[in-house]
Amino acid sequence: MLVHSATAPNAVLRALPALDAGLWAPSLAASWAASSALTAVYASAEPAPRTRLPQPAAGGQSSEQTAADTFARAVEHGDEHVIKFADTAVEVFARTGDPDAIAAALRAAELIEP
Repeated sequence: MLVHSATAPNAVLRALPALDAGLWAPSLAASWAASSALTAVYASAEPAPRTRLPQPAAGGQSSEQTAADTFARAVEHGDEHVIKFADTAVEVFARTGDPDAIAAALRAAELIEP
């Protein structure tokens, strides 16, 4: 369920262009309220130690290659939640360059059984 705390707001953001502009703020508010509730219910009290989090392959890969590899690994995993989460994480990584987004996608693939 925790995966939905990231994928639901991303889905709403992607749908905004198809909605009347008057629905944008209420749609975003609803998605963030739902995400907050999911996080409050399902998130661990303590985050996993950084040393236990998977890291993207090193070796001077470009950001595009890192993102492509991450998404390919999610598709190979096969679970739709892993794929949707990787899609969201790759989008965040592309926008911010934050490697924690990639680590989160890789961690989700570890935690969700195929």
